[in-house]
Amino acid sequence: MSSLEVTFVTADRTVWTGHAAQVVVPAADGSMGILPQMQPTLAVLGRGLVRIIDESGQATERSVVGGFVSVDTDVVTIAVDDAELVSSDL
Repeated sequence: MSSLEVTFVTADRTVWTGHAAQVVVPAADGSMGILPQMQPTLAVLGRGLVRIIDESGQATERSVVGGFVSVDTDVVTIAVDDAELVSSDL
């Protein structure tokens, strides 16, 4: 089974990096789910939660306001000004 290679960064640190089964981001025009083998995409983020579900099924959520997400060949880059931990191990 393929997975996503995720890098989630803020202006001053790496928030999360690793392999994930799924990522959900708050795109400016609505929630966007990202799965392996998705078409290349670049989207502006709005206010909401970034949810990363790792390969074992563990989920981590962080609250963000703005930024962008880039998806290309199962590589996901999420860049925001700040990300506040909401919960882990949902």
